[in-house]
Amino acid sequence: MAGAAALCVLVPLAGCTAGERADPAAQPSQPSQPSQPSGTPQTDDPRPNLVLVVVDDLGWGDLGSGVFDEGHPNRFVDTPSMDRLAARGTVFPNGYGALSCAPSRMGLLTGQYPQRPDNGLYGGLDPDTVAPRYSGPPPRLRGIGNRSRSGGSRLSTDTDTIPERLAAAGYFTAHVGKFDVTGGADQITEKHGYDVNYGGGPAGSPATYTARPDGSGGWTWGERVDDGLDAFAEPYTPAYVEQAVLPQSDGVGGAAALDLAGGPKNLTDAVGDAALLAVDEGAGTGGPFLVSVNHFAVHSPVDPSQARPDLLAKYRERSRPGDGRVPAYAAMVEGVDQTVGRLVDHLEETPDPRAPGRTLAENTVVVLLSDNGGRVRYSGRSDRRIGGDNGPLRGEKMQLWEGGIRVPLAAWSGDPRLVRRGEVNRSIVHVTDVAATLADLAQVPAAARRDLDGQSVRAALARGAEVSRPLLQHYPAYSLGKGRDQRPATVLRSGRWKVRYDYESRRLRVFDLVDDLGESRDVAPARPVLTRRLGVRMAAELDRLDTPLPTLRADSAPLLVRVRPGTLTYADDTLVRHRRPAVLRLRAGDEVPVVVAPAPQD
Repeated sequence: MAGAAALCVLVPLAGCTAGERADPAAQPSQPSQPSQPSGTPQTDDPRPNLVLVVVDDLGWGDLGSGVFDEGHPNRFVDTPSMDRLAARGTVFPNGYGALSCAPSRMGLLTGQYPQRPDNGLYGGLDPDTVAPRYSGPPPRLRGIGNRSRSGGSRLSTDTDTIPERLAAAGYFTAHVGKFDVTGGADQITEKHGYDVNYGGGPAGSPATYTARPDGSGGWTWGERVDDGLDAFAEPYTPAYVEQAVLPQSDGVGGAAALDLAGGPKNLTDAVGDAALLAVDEGAGTGGPFLVSVNHFAVHSPVDPSQARPDLLAKYRERSRPGDGRVPAYAAMVEGVDQTVGRLVDHLEETPDPRAPGRTLAENTVVVLLSDNGGRVRYSGRSDRRIGGDNGPLRGEKMQLWEGGIRVPLAAWSGDPRLVRRGEVNRSIVHVTDVAATLADLAQVPAAARRDLDGQSVRAALARGAEVSRPLLQHYPAYSLGKGRDQRPATVLRSGRWKVRYDYESRRLRVFDLVDDLGESRDVAPARPVLTRRLGVRMAAELDRLDTPLPTLRADSAPLLVRVRPGTLTYADDTLVRHRRPAVLRLRAGDEVPVVVAPAPQD
């Protein structure tokens, strides 16, 4: 259903065959014979269309206006379309992904936490692996690696995904771009609920963002991008630049943009092309649709050869020696922004087949977010910056500090009854909540949503309601080297507070994220009662989910953990309140517990 063959149906050019390509800029706004969904949509179905836009590795501080991140605008990068979407809709400055791609995407696809024992999908390095140049202390514990039911960083084909639930409820479902958590591209449509797939596969990043000849007269993105996206790899044409690039250009002269004609296509533009096609395909079914647009950008590789030339020239002109900016990264971010602008414009300009006289935007909810925090550098050296910006937050991707897990998050609709306009909602919202919200908006039966860990934020979108609840994130492994220093830890966000437990030191730290966004001041020593309360809540949540913990390494000496009366511990799926002094003797293979000491008043 994907690829060039679909284009021949949607763009009825004379003599078109499955081996030929069409210029996406020439596509009509109304497809004639789109693919049919697995469900049975009705033409009078009032449920909203759903568009999910996921940007890869976009930092909390990478956006230009400051609307996403509590007023910390990025003064270097222009992102007018994403900023406008947030300003016209509802923005969640307390939005969270996971610390890396795989667990975040798993949460979006399933609505479940990775720390459930049957999920166990954490991404990152193997549990005991360190980067070649890492020279710090060796791991003390045995990390819990990726334990998904299908093995590695892969979603089990037995998992009941959100797209599957929506398809069963009558939605047409389309995936565009990066998928990552699959064993093969065929599983996306055969096992995970999508009717069509443009480009998704098991790779976590592309080999290149610049199309190249495939050796047989066509163009390709290479083996790390599924060939369903090759239909959009043809070089830029003057018509494409006029219709798709120039209307979105900001601070780029027309001549610079027109110079793209004849040059190789950039992958981000191709993702945008496929997204518009998928929207038209969905609208043509006569029922509601889900289009999940998953950008590869701004994941590495990040270098001048990966950026679109007109945008690269713009940021090279803007940068100054020693300012720490990375023009290629900025160009890639703005490239994503332009596709968001194209997508929103398309929704606002395309008639809704289900509602004559109205546009698709008036019955569509668009959710925009990043999968995890921004990646700031390739290594610890300042001259090897990737360019991501997490604003005032501490840390970056692959860390449980806020810079690694807090993400830009906003929603918009052309109908303010679906999404309030100009709203800043400070609810704590996780990717699993986004998944639950999509299911709720699609009116998936409540019985089919009971196994979701996420909670719907539909009331927050429509009425500005506060829907926060404590949010636990868990990483029971090691990610060391390459500028990373993440060891086994668990964090819990509860209101303004964030508590962090490190398994090596068995220490609880507490940060006030209202007064200390940078997590620089541990208030635990001065607030023992608060620390105890937050620690108990963390341990109870781990126990509720039966979460596996890191274990003592085989080459480690036995570990003695002394506990006082009133101490609470969690390990081996068991929560224990110790009434007497005790010494816990841990040997190789034993889980290292969460230890919550009693407060002085206890």
